[in-house]
Amino acid sequence: MQKYLIIIYLLFITASFSSGQNASNNWKPLILNENQKLWYDRSQLDTISSPNFDIWLLEMHRPVLSLEGISENIMRTKTLYTVDLQSYKYGLKKVVYYDPSNQIIKSFQYDTNSSTEAYKYIFPITENSFMQKLIDELLRLRKLKESVN
Repeated sequence: MQKYLIIIYLLFITASFSSGQNASNNWKPLILNENQKLWYDRSQLDTISSPNFDIWLLEMHRPVLSLEGISENIMRTKTLYTVDLQSYKYGLKKVVYYDPSNQIIKSFQYDTNSSTEAYKYIFPITENSFMQKLIDELLRLRKLKESVN
């Protein structure tokens, strides 16, 4: 019975993400456990054609997230990351915060176009991190797609 409730819950959450946020996103689970709930935008897979690419990730916060300067509770964060596989680092391009009713609370845009490479990709991709898991998943999907074609 619990399995069915979990499946229904995940379907409900997935449906609310796709209807409440950009309809062109195709959210697929990356990490779903008690501590972390993270989805990636699979629709961007076909646009990745070089070692440098951008990808959206969506994270649900339980308990809700509180940040200084934002008075409302943050239920979801949608983040556009820029990734460089050659240096094996990533950076932030945009972050959007959502309240429990899926309304945008605040968003931040980072000017990465004028940044030098050293400042554009400031975070290393570490072993067992969410970014490492994302890259592994993207490579797995790319290989699967190539084997079908």
